[in-house]
Amino acid sequence: MSKLIIANWKMNMSAKAAMNFIPKIIKSKNLVAVAAPYTYLKRLQNKLPKYIKLSGQDVSVYESGSKTGDISAKMLKETGCAYCIVGHSERRIFKHETDKEINDKILNLLKVKIIPVLCVGENISQKRLGQTNKVLSKQLDGALNNIKKPGNFVIAYEPVWAITTFQKGKIKKSASVQDIKLAHVFIKQWLNKHFGREGKKIMVLYGGTVNPKNSFDILKLKEVDGALVGAASLKVSSFNAIIKFN
Repeated sequence: MSKLIIANWKMNMSAKAAMNFIPKIIKSKNLVAVAAPYTYLKRLQNKLPKYIKLSGQDVSVYESGSKTGDISAKMLKETGCAYCIVGHSERRIFKHETDKEINDKILNLLKVKIIPVLCVGENISQKRLGQTNKVLSKQLDGALNNIKKPGNFVIAYEPVWAITTFQKGKIKKSASVQDIKLAHVFIKQWLNKHFGREGKKIMVLYGGTVNPKNSFDILKLKEVDGALVGAASLKVSSFNAIIKFN
């Protein structure tokens, strides 16, 4: 089965570097998408091979209007985006985004047939208190509220404590294979409970210091349908090493 591998460039890379990067991404059996900064999306759309999809990194809660600086779902659609990340922990923490806002974003994306990539995950204090499942359930309940039919969306389990952004020290650590497996099993059980058979079609990715050294062990888990890759997606060699899986 093909996995979905999404590169999240965040606020990195120049336009020139982005244009040079794309043609160097190898073709594999896996599905590949690149979440580039907004200002590069239209330029990349015109250079993109068919085996690579574009993704937004975020979207407005509003459909249109006097919202200076916001980017609507329709605007993302015009740039050729097939996916869009929502609820990333960096936005939850730095921008104080709520589950209600994330829910609004998901609904806007679904209206224009962009696949939302919903990020969920616990922080280190919650993990130590054994609250992982409680946190995941709350985030899923809030972000997917009023969605009776799942439509087409993706879940990305990204434990906050395993994301490079929030780690101190030079050595960055991913979650253990067992941690990843248990969280993915819980998320899939939640999806099955709420959406029945349709819930089984929803891909659940892992994100959090995914790199060439640990990606094989993570991606070979049957519960893991792919990866959301941050820092390792900024180098062609490391990103290609990850998408070679299978």
